[in-house]
Amino acid sequence: MIKIIPWFIIGVFFFPLLPPVMGNSQIHINFLTLLIGLIFIFRFRNNIKINNIVVLGVYFLLFQLLLFFSFYFGLKHESLGLTSILSTLRPLMLFVVYLSTVEICRRYDFFYKPCFNYIVAISFFYLIFELFCLKYSYNLVTLLYKRDFRPELFFVGTTFFGTSYYSGYSFYCIFLLSFVNLYNKRNLTSKAITCFAFLLVLSSLSKTMILCLFISTYLMLLVYVRSYVVKLSLISVLPLAILSLFLFQTEISTFLSDSGIPALSSIKTLLYDSSNSGSLNARSSQIFDAFELGQSYSLLFGAGLGQDASIESLPAVYLYRYGTLGLMLFYTCNLLLLLYSSRKLFFSKKEHFAISFSLWIWVATLPITQLSGVMIEQSKMAVVSALMVGYLLKEYNKLESNYV
Repeated sequence: MIKIIPWFIIGVFFFPLLPPVMGNSQIHINFLTLLIGLIFIFRFRNNIKINNIVVLGVYFLLFQLLLFFSFYFGLKHESLGLTSILSTLRPLMLFVVYLSTVEICRRYDFFYKPCFNYIVAISFFYLIFELFCLKYSYNLVTLLYKRDFRPELFFVGTTFFGTSYYSGYSFYCIFLLSFVNLYNKRNLTSKAITCFAFLLVLSSLSKTMILCLFISTYLMLLVYVRSYVVKLSLISVLPLAILSLFLFQTEISTFLSDSGIPALSSIKTLLYDSSNSGSLNARSSQIFDAFELGQSYSLLFGAGLGQDASIESLPAVYLYRYGTLGLMLFYTCNLLLLLYSSRKLFFSKKEHFAISFSLWIWVATLPITQLSGVMIEQSKMAVVSALMVGYLLKEYNKLESNYV
């Protein structure tokens, strides 16, 4: 069974979105991951770790109960259909996906295996094909992954995920995992894979992902370099860089604007012109709208499933779908995960420091990454997120039997 695991990861990662048929929907990916999750749970049924069932079960059960209440309040203004039933059972389906993936992580260290490098390398060369050979690849790219009815996406890297911030988040997680080999092996291959992952995130032009990318890169450099002189230089450079951003605002802004490079233009918007960012303003407006709608129905439990609502960021979606109780539950769990990951990082052995550090960064930046969308619940990104949770819950300092 363990031989199938890399093919499962590769299959989910590269599975076609088929936008000409499915449009914006990725429901077929949800069914695929649910089916595979059920198969793995059935296969591992005698050796599933009880702690994983309890931790994940309590988390998703609480959200399932909140969603039932929200569904009740949404009956007053939302239309019902078959998809409404599926949306109502979303936490239950996510429990299956997360539990199966967490159990896979107990048995398989994805980031140490060749398939990890293959996925990153193939993704990078596909990115080049997608962005710079669009004249020749248009029909294939729009058939498999990219939406031809979203022309603004033709100039950003969406790779295998359909939307820029979906791609940015997925490769941000990959970038964090790539640090494990970079830190431990320090060879040319690990450096190339980390650079590829970095560029894949940057090409998404997602402002939140680029912000998290720079934060994580700086922190990684601090622990990667061995020279204390270089470490002190990096520490001193940060306040100088921040000061320069204020002192030379006009010069830096002009340089970034005139560069003609989309990634630098996104950085300029992030640094100096966030008030005129369409995506940031839209998400801020969504949060206020969701809060006001929740007041009209149930501020505590939410206003319905939100299938037809134009909301993307986690605060807006959770306020609408789970109410203030759901939003508070998420941030409480995020804080608990941060404390747990900090403890694991502090007590980790030398050989497990890199993975503990990468996972700590992922948890610390999770509230920022989810401002773009609820990637922890959606399609392929849910599987990627479940991988991160799986390695976070894995007891590296204890010997775990590889039951397969």
